[in-house]
Amino acid sequence: MKKDRRAIHPIGIAILLIGAALMVWTSLGMAADAREQEVAQKQEEVQQLKDVVVTEKGGAPGLEQSPSKTVINVEDFTVIGAPGNIEDLFKTQAIIDFRGETDLVPDSDTLNMRGFSSGRFVMAVDGLTVQKTGGRKGTHIVDYTLLSPLPIEKIEIIAGPHCALYDSKSIGGAINIVTEAPKRRDSLKPDVKLSTSYSSYNTQNHSLRMQGAADIVTYGLGVQLNSTDGYLRHNETDIQTYSGNIGALLPYNGFINLSASRSNVNREVPVNNTGDDYDSDYPEVEGASFDAYQDPTWDKNAWSYRLNYLQNLPIGRLTVAAYRSEEDRDRAYYTWINSSDHSEGLELSSMFTTWRQEGGKIQDEYKWTDNHISTFGYETAKLYDGEDEDERVRKVAGYLQHQWNITSFLDVKLGLRHEDVKIWVSNSQTSGIPNRGSWIEREWHQWVPKSYTTWKMDAMTPWLRDTSLSLGISKIWHAPDSHGEYNPQGRPTGAWLEPEHGMGYDFVLNRRLWRDISLMLDYSFYNIKDFIASNSSYAEYSGASAGDLRYSDYKINLEEVHRQGVELNLGGHLTMDLSFYLTYAWQNFKSQGDEPAGKTELDDQAEHRISAGLRYSLFEKTALMLDYYYQSKEVSERSELIGYDENNEEIYDWSQVDNPSYQLVNFALEQKLFKNKWFFRDAKLKFYIKNLFDEVYYDSRAYPSTDRTYGVTFSVGI
Repeated sequence: MKKDRRAIHPIGIAILLIGAALMVWTSLGMAADAREQEVAQKQEEVQQLKDVVVTEKGGAPGLEQSPSKTVINVEDFTVIGAPGNIEDLFKTQAIIDFRGETDLVPDSDTLNMRGFSSGRFVMAVDGLTVQKTGGRKGTHIVDYTLLSPLPIEKIEIIAGPHCALYDSKSIGGAINIVTEAPKRRDSLKPDVKLSTSYSSYNTQNHSLRMQGAADIVTYGLGVQLNSTDGYLRHNETDIQTYSGNIGALLPYNGFINLSASRSNVNREVPVNNTGDDYDSDYPEVEGASFDAYQDPTWDKNAWSYRLNYLQNLPIGRLTVAAYRSEEDRDRAYYTWINSSDHSEGLELSSMFTTWRQEGGKIQDEYKWTDNHISTFGYETAKLYDGEDEDERVRKVAGYLQHQWNITSFLDVKLGLRHEDVKIWVSNSQTSGIPNRGSWIEREWHQWVPKSYTTWKMDAMTPWLRDTSLSLGISKIWHAPDSHGEYNPQGRPTGAWLEPEHGMGYDFVLNRRLWRDISLMLDYSFYNIKDFIASNSSYAEYSGASAGDLRYSDYKINLEEVHRQGVELNLGGHLTMDLSFYLTYAWQNFKSQGDEPAGKTELDDQAEHRISAGLRYSLFEKTALMLDYYYQSKEVSERSELIGYDENNEEIYDWSQVDNPSYQLVNFALEQKLFKNKWFFRDAKLKFYIKNLFDEVYYDSRAYPSTDRTYGVTFSVGI
């Protein structure tokens, strides 16, 4: 039976109507500003002519590469696809691995960084780590659905564990989303931006954002709607997010801002599509967790409140951030009342979960001299979950980072972070560890030193101008602070686990090759001891007969894991009208111990990934865009116990399942309709095709990935 395809979302139509009303309303008060806009436009054009001059800063438009991080400036960097999907921005970097079921709309925990999932790299907003216990039928630590509507100014990508300002789980690195700060405006007229897109499978994105100020008072409102019928069977999604903020401008470029958002997410879960129940409207799927008759869904409501304060004071640049957020999710599906007699019908099974998070951070950056800058900070987080919203994780951290420009050619950044992590492990009195009580409390604390040194080689010889070598050497430390680690499937494994620890090394070459074309080459090596791994397939102490050792080997600490990687970033202008970016990543994980879980836990990782793009200004207002993605095969390890040796040690038969390599090409044509006309500005129309050659490939969970899709986007400011 064919799925009903919906018309354009009614709220999307409402956004367009609201936008039209705002156009009329704005026009009444804008006549006096028209002349000012013309002058501002001419001044901006003059400034753009100056920007043509090549400086020491290199890289593709919208991408800035420095020895310690990559910055994506959202306004200047163009992506192929809908503007409301933040995952499209991340996928332009080869160290970011997309592992979702669908790329049509944002989803939860769909990204890995340097081969690490959400539990081992930091996703932050304005320097404050996104925290959640997660778990309950999935990882559920970072939901990119909730991040996509943010008013993003830029994205900072810091590879590796070398920054003391972020949570110690940043083994793979940290991604910091910097939102637009409140600013003074010359007019009472608010800035309004409308965008809308439509693509294959009835995938829609509609966005309305308004920001303004009255004297020192600033405000903002936003609405974003995402929806899709989905490529897979039973994969329909509707996402509605409403947000607002109010703030005040303070002396010396300071501000205080309070923001709030609410999201309503309705998701269906992909089902098997094979055999007698096969629906030819969708690709064949087998091995999914559900069948079509079960009608599985996981619907979510989420709330978030954030406070941001910044002030330049005699004691330094002081920032304060605090948040409180809550998510609930209902995972529902039908099961047979009697699996042996289907005539008795179906009953609804529902698992309702609530997560609550609250925390804050205070930080001061003090500039002693031009060569000495110190950053001091304190951060705390409390994470709750479950039916009774029990406190499960408490984190407290203090940090110091000092940047010392020793000479004009040598910079040293030294950091020290102290982190205290406390967890409460739920222990069932009927099926848990005997004699340990209903809650098992664990606490760890550690000093974590960081360092990053950059040697600028300009003074050595003219041909080494704009060339630097950097070396990062930092301690790795990560306590089991997520539900999937300390309470997987309800097992109290956190009673036995110890924190991961080790060392991380990065050796980085940065060089501007020619004009603004820059190169970054990074070799990294991580030595991680007590790596936390799932061992359920090999566990011997899961039954009641295990006594006080029950679940001691359900999750284990691997003896030692080595991770190596090579990354390359290259980008800039080949001609005035043609720019490019190229990123490449190679990685390899290897367990140094003899634990069988060392093979199955570290598998399913592509060794080679490439992400590249071309941007060509065909005419003054017309641009062609081409993106290319490549991923080598992923190998999943499988094991089967076949016997025991003379020492009663288990003997396993190993096999491999390959997910073949694939490559994708995306294409877009963007037309700037006008810069300023009447009361409108920056009108753009873009047509795009994703997966241009209709490549057949599979994601990491063995679902068929999206075929060729077509789309159009339109955006305009008022």
